[in-house]
Amino acid sequence: MANYTIETKSAFTVLGLGTVLTGDFPSMGQQKSVFWQKINADHALDKLTGINDYPFAVNEAINGEFHYYAGRQVSADVTATADQRLIEFPAGKYLVITGEAADQMGLYNALEGPAFGEILPQLTDYAYVGGPNTSYMTGKDENGVHGEMLVPLVEK
Repeated sequence: MANYTIETKSAFTVLGLGTVLTGDFPSMGQQKSVFWQKINADHALDKLTGINDYPFAVNEAINGEFHYYAGRQVSADVTATADQRLIEFPAGKYLVITGEAADQMGLYNALEGPAFGEILPQLTDYAYVGGPNTSYMTGKDENGVHGEMLVPLVEK
């Protein structure tokens, strides 16, 4: 099982560039990969000034659609342009999963799979009831990339 903790986090905001995902979950995974290839090839995140240089991947369901964003953490007073979205993460309890992988998409997949497939179904005192969740890189070294996933929780 993946390394995880349940932690209280302060509110934070991610400024994201997004896309809408369609189809089943395997095809959504491919769409995420293609989206990140475009974001990285265009150096789109370089144009977003954030609190840190960590690239964030955000999943959010809005009105029955699955939205996916690449972004940076920003201060709460930032204003989004027409092609951007400010994604608010409230203060509270979060499932925090840490991991590492050879590359960025490998990391995001290594964090999302265990979060929704293993850890959340086994939690007895907390539940995920929706809202945005995010994975982000925290570093890179000779072993690959390192990062975390944050999933908001409520007490059962």
